[in-house]
Amino acid sequence: MGPDGHTASLFPGTAALQERSRLVVANWVEKLKTNRLTFTLPVLNAARCVIFLVSGIDKAAVLKTVLEDDVPGEQYPAKLVRPSAGKLIWMLDRAAASALSIQSR
Repeated sequence: MGPDGHTASLFPGTAALQERSRLVVANWVEKLKTNRLTFTLPVLNAARCVIFLVSGIDKAAVLKTVLEDDVPGEQYPAKLVRPSAGKLIWMLDRAAASALSIQSR
């Protein structure tokens, strides 16, 4: 997960978030001024297992928003990854997890 809540090359507010029929798309990312190739949400959500690896204090607030807050997924695309019949695993370092309400030690 990126510091803006993107995953793969599914960035907030981009057209690829609305794609439902294609498996892979070229996605224009305005803030990077480039196209990025990305799997679409139907592909990610059909996976048997999706693992997010999140590290760094710069992602702590966004991670909290993605996991704990009621915000639209279009603003935080990682929120839209929910495998329909598979596992969703979050692997976090202490810094990234530091803002979460529930923490294990």
